[in-house]
Amino acid sequence: MNAHLIFIFFLSSLLQDGLTQRVYYGPEGESITVRCSFKFPGGTKLFCRKSCEDGDVLIKTKDVTAQRDRYSIRYEGGNFFSQLRTFVHVTIKQLRKSDSGRYMCRLKRPFHPDLETIVKIIVTDALPSSTPNWSVEPTPTSLPAAIATAPSSSSPETSELPQSSALQITALVLNVSFIIIIIITLTVTVMVFCRIRTSKHTVAG
Repeated sequence: MNAHLIFIFFLSSLLQDGLTQRVYYGPEGESITVRCSFKFPGGTKLFCRKSCEDGDVLIKTKDVTAQRDRYSIRYEGGNFFSQLRTFVHVTIKQLRKSDSGRYMCRLKRPFHPDLETIVKIIVTDALPSSTPNWSVEPTPTSLPAAIATAPSSSSPETSELPQSSALQITALVLNVSFIIIIIITLTVTVMVFCRIRTSKHTVAG
């Protein structure tokens, strides 16, 4: 009788392996990865919505990795002779609010009952936009302003140099012109004086 009860308990543990429901939370628009744990390795891996009927299968593969639409699967198998467990990792991209609900991981084994694990996904509100953080950072806008003000601060010094040079040139031109005028005036005066003196000598003779 005891052996019979032990066999029933062992068989039920195989059939119910991993049926403990785990809850995963993920924000809308992001990705989420759930992990289904099994005691034994298997062949075909399925990830289903609610149950693994034909219309509920989201992704199914015999490979170690696979992808279909927004769903991807990765198999991490143990073996019968070690204590290592088998894991099926499933990633859902671009979460939607409609993705919230109950899911099933199923691991098919040849000549053995299938193994199943139940998980629950709850999609929360989308993460707040990071746009306000961009306005807080002053570096991109302050640098051009600083660069733009740098030439204006030094522009008076650079503009004073041409102005002082122009004033010096103007003063030099005025001085030269004044000297030339004086020379011309003296020359004309001397010529007039000489002509008057010459004319007096001519009259006297």
